[in-house]
Amino acid sequence: MDDSQLDLGALEDIDPSLEGGFKIQFDREIHIETRVQDANTGPQEIGTLEQVRVKILVQGEQQAFENLKIELTSETDLFFNYITIINKETYKSIREEQKLTIEYPQFLQMLIKLLNACHKEPNHFFCVLFMQQDGAGRLDFIENLEYKFMEMLSLEFSSASEEAIRQNVSFRYNLMKAKLQFVQNRLNDIASLIKLKNPSLLVQINKASAGVSQNQSTQNASKYLGQSKKTNTSKFV
Repeated sequence: MDDSQLDLGALEDIDPSLEGGFKIQFDREIHIETRVQDANTGPQEIGTLEQVRVKILVQGEQQAFENLKIELTSETDLFFNYITIINKETYKSIREEQKLTIEYPQFLQMLIKLLNACHKEPNHFFCVLFMQQDGAGRLDFIENLEYKFMEMLSLEFSSASEEAIRQNVSFRYNLMKAKLQFVQNRLNDIASLIKLKNPSLLVQINKASAGVSQNQSTQNASKYLGQSKKTNTSKFV
């Protein structure tokens, strides 16, 4: 294991999501429909389908956890960050209001099962996140029964604090930077090996790569010139 791999492991260990002894139980990108909800006009009728990273963490042992945390983040918007923490007492209210039949220890597996269903069968199961201007949010899990939509579970969220968002963005930036450095180092190692074993092959690879880059640049330029020409023509017609 090289230093780059060690650095990546060390960075992942300082994920701010793990603060307080939380452990990751689920981490996957899910398509979620997002709708902005206005206090006066209500939610948007048509939402936007977003790729949202859903992370579930528990504090304590998996079979006897004290708190369950769900984080919603996005790779396209680093400042999109919603969070909810559910303990035994808050789950008791959720269970009574939504008529759930499972106990708190089984809630984790229920959530994972619902999210996996949304990932594997998006036409049958899906999530909708309603976002309010004050930072509050609500995530609904919905099943499509063909003749009606049935809400299976609804969870209240809130936008993370500015400090939590700052820490999360900083962590993700540094992690991506470390991954990029790892790939660059690996590429340099491979290039050095090819140069040692077969220098002419490395020359051919570099020429081919340069040709692809040049061809791509030419195509982009051609499209731009074509659009400019078309635009100029339309102005004078």
